[in-house]
Amino acid sequence: MINFFKKNNTSIAIAILVLSMSSCVAIFVPNKQNINFTTTSKDATVYVDNEQVGKGKIFRSKIKKTGCKQIIIKNDGYKDQYKILLPERKVHSYWPLIISECWLMPAILIDLAISNNSIYSYPKLNKLALKDKYINKTANEKYIDFEGLKLNIENKERDINWYDINHSENLSKNILDAEKYKEKHQAKDDIKDSKKKKKIYLEVESKKIVYENTKLAENVYKTLNKIGYIDTVNQIFLDNNNTLALAGVIKKYSTFLVSAKGQSLLLYSYAKAKIYITWYLKNSYGEKIDSIEDESYSSDFAFSFINSKGYDPMYGEAAENSLLKLMNNPKFVKLIKLDTNFNINDPILAVAKPSNIVTNAEDATNASVIIKRKDKGHGSGFVISNDGYIITNFHVIADEFNNKTAEIKAILSNGDEVSVKVVRYNKMRDIALLKVENTFEKAFFLSSEKTFKKLMDVYAVGTPKSLELGQSVSVGILSNERKRNNNNLLQLNMSINSGNSGGPLFDKMGVLHGIVTSKLVGQSTEGVAFAIPSYLVQDYLNLKIQ
Repeated sequence: MINFFKKNNTSIAIAILVLSMSSCVAIFVPNKQNINFTTTSKDATVYVDNEQVGKGKIFRSKIKKTGCKQIIIKNDGYKDQYKILLPERKVHSYWPLIISECWLMPAILIDLAISNNSIYSYPKLNKLALKDKYINKTANEKYIDFEGLKLNIENKERDINWYDINHSENLSKNILDAEKYKEKHQAKDDIKDSKKKKKIYLEVESKKIVYENTKLAENVYKTLNKIGYIDTVNQIFLDNNNTLALAGVIKKYSTFLVSAKGQSLLLYSYAKAKIYITWYLKNSYGEKIDSIEDESYSSDFAFSFINSKGYDPMYGEAAENSLLKLMNNPKFVKLIKLDTNFNINDPILAVAKPSNIVTNAEDATNASVIIKRKDKGHGSGFVISNDGYIITNFHVIADEFNNKTAEIKAILSNGDEVSVKVVRYNKMRDIALLKVENTFEKAFFLSSEKTFKKLMDVYAVGTPKSLELGQSVSVGILSNERKRNNNNLLQLNMSINSGNSGGPLFDKMGVLHGIVTSKLVGQSTEGVAFAIPSYLVQDYLNLKIQ
């Protein structure tokens, strides 16, 4: 025996040193824990730190104790749920082991440094309830054209806030208390600043933050696409009449850094985000119909999960939460319903038939006008009576706000600029009737009969791109008449550009056949344009040519 110790004295000494410096806690407290999970769906799949740990309503999994962990619950038909697995108490064997080795102070200190994760246990049972069930688009609802999510922070010193708060069962109260405390002190600072003599500084860095679009928009778009509100079928003939445009602007956001009471911020903390967002609801002409203010929180996000992907997951999830709230808002519910009435309520308006009608291309240019907008935009139009009634597209005169029209003037073929009165319009048909106080030698006859033929040569007069190109003439072929989304369109093979909208489509004899309204754009797309058939305009605007 003595010989054994003599031969192995070095190894024994090292072993004793390791045992002394490691402590019993570090050696005997397990670093894994069996945890029971329950969900509310047999189809739910649960992930802990991106690793699948189980599926179904009840299951058990052994989890390594490494501090706060991210739980994600996925289930078809539901929004992904984000929760945290947070250490809540020291293991039962901790204190007896500490007492048994209290004589070894270095071991206790090392224990706190090395085995800090394993000495804390997670809740033995974690109930993971599913919520936020997706509601799919129905046949009587509009599609949504999602324009994006803009970040517009006016004052980053005020509108980007960080809070350190403690974890508790009533976390929402802690958050509200922290916000109220900061607002109170901010108000005091404002009073102090107002009493101080104003100093002028050279502005080195702007206090404003603006991003036209953000990664946060991806969550919103994916959700809208998932539940059917993005039109992925109709790529050519989009249903403009029944498409609701949606845009969001984030004006303020806050980050709440949460730490378990008495524990290390780095090991036992998670975060929560809050965004202040304004949703703008628009029609297909870009007119703002309504706006809705909202404040939404994200779920709880473990730091390890955030740091691996940046802060986008947390704020993106808050944006998705806000979207789901929006879709249950009474204003949104009303506006998302399909519009089925394409008629206008204006009474029949008698318009005098031209005494001298257009008979050739030269006449057509003289009977065409430029619609000039105050905001420097422009379009085209043409007269249908010698006393100055003009037809154009509604989108040429549409304003930023619903039920208002842009400030416009008409530039005549001789260059004169005259005032314009908007008489009436039909948004659903993209047609408008204007009036100018001017006498025209010739005007187009707005017939209620179909006079065109397939494959006939046609001409268009308009103002492509610039006011300098007023009364430009394009030539092409009328391919076909197509009916889509309760609207008729003439398909044209001709060169059409922005600014041509609202101009006349006619043949070489000056016979009016349509109103130029749009074109296809995109890679490898050329010469495909559309016009509203003129034989339908009297009905669209409740006109009577006599």
